[in-house]
Amino acid sequence: MPGATHWGMQPGDHGVKKFGLSVVLMAFWASAGFAQDADGAANKGAEKPAPAPARQITNTGVDPDTSSDCVAGPVSDTPGLAPDDAPPPAVADTPAPQATTPAPPAPPADEAVTATAETSMPDDPAAGGAAPPVDETDAHAESVAADQPTTGNAEAAPAMSPEAARCLAVAGPADAGVPASAAAAAAHRAALAEAADLCLTAATAEDAPAEVLFLSAEVAQGRRDTAGAFEMLNRAAAAGLPAAETRLGDYFLFGLAPGGKDPAAAIAHYQRATELGDPAGTTTLALMYRVGKGVPRDPARMVELLGKAAQAGYHFAQYRLAQTYMTGEGIPGGADPALGIPDPERGAALYTAAAEAGNITAALELARAYGDPASGLADDPAARARLTLIASRSGMPEAIAAMGVLYETGDGVDYDPGVAALLYVRALETGKIGLDALRRGAPGRWDRDTAIAFQSVLKDRGLYTGPLDGLVGRGTAAAAARLAPQ
Repeated sequence: MPGATHWGMQPGDHGVKKFGLSVVLMAFWASAGFAQDADGAANKGAEKPAPAPARQITNTGVDPDTSSDCVAGPVSDTPGLAPDDAPPPAVADTPAPQATTPAPPAPPADEAVTATAETSMPDDPAAGGAAPPVDETDAHAESVAADQPTTGNAEAAPAMSPEAARCLAVAGPADAGVPASAAAAAAHRAALAEAADLCLTAATAEDAPAEVLFLSAEVAQGRRDTAGAFEMLNRAAAAGLPAAETRLGDYFLFGLAPGGKDPAAAIAHYQRATELGDPAGTTTLALMYRVGKGVPRDPARMVELLGKAAQAGYHFAQYRLAQTYMTGEGIPGGADPALGIPDPERGAALYTAAAEAGNITAALELARAYGDPASGLADDPAARARLTLIASRSGMPEAIAAMGVLYETGDGVDYDPGVAALLYVRALETGKIGLDALRRGAPGRWDRDTAIAFQSVLKDRGLYTGPLDGLVGRGTAAAAARLAPQ
């Protein structure tokens, strides 16, 4: 369907311009495992898995002084796979990409991020936080400890404590970036919860490894101990950890550091992180140049820094730079011949890299571009279907519904009314999309066989008692509305 917009989204959706959310805060909340306070006022919108199915990332809070262009957009959207009772949607004659979003964990550990349910790290590890040591991790912990350098020109590093080794083995490396997917964010929170006491114990040592200090700071911040987290981040930064410089920049940018907001101090930390090669800090610095916060507005510098972080493999930098090359995002007037912007083909390559790293929003935007004549890309039904499939497997309702549209119309996949109907049902079951938005991008009239298959599913569920006539009217609509969780 050349020119069709299968997502039913307007420009600015999915993190393009109108989220008004900061990439830095998004990464911070997601990794720190923040929960809302009882009054719901604190820590808005961090990645929070909802009870199945849920939605993946509606980003986080907003720095009121930061332009809406400095946003944190993507990270997937709802979990939930293709219909349980349908064959996995297969894209016709389209090889699967080398890397796609991993299948989400089984409920209730849904990979989500809508702001519908809490997913913070438990305040009390005893109530579900730190788990007892597991055998699989013991070997890893021993390996981590054994890998520590003991010789060289510099003074030999002190032997790592068992707690520090297991902290790193369980919680993983220090990373200040935006998680590539909701599943990755949820896994990180779970790992931090399991390693919480190990990391905090290890951090009490004067010679605690910098990565342990960073992870302990995340644990402390999740427990509302901002002062303790700040102190540990400073120790980690003093030890030369790039991610700690990035996170300290976040603290100064959003006013969590002592004394409140200090953009100049934030920029200094982001610059140091960039010098040390941290792609997350480099990306945030690029966005500061984009909006002119703490530094002069400089689109060329923004592109340079995003390119550096994208080349390092950071999916969020790839996504943001893709937007810039595709649509001129962040460039005055939307074009700059000296920078080679716009360049749809380069933008598509960057979108693809981000999507293959698990960035579902990148997949969605690229799929939409392949059906938009104004994008500068040739219509490519097979690529659109492949990208839509990646997004639908993440459980995002709009993507599941869009996959249904492809099967209803035979656009890039084999025409299959039964699969289309089951996908429509699955999207409606999330409660995140209604019948009126279900088939955006599809012809106005339902394909008759698809409509009959849809009515049959509703009848089998005991929701519909009307005739299987392929006419989706009030009776069918009322039955479909009952699919949403009550």
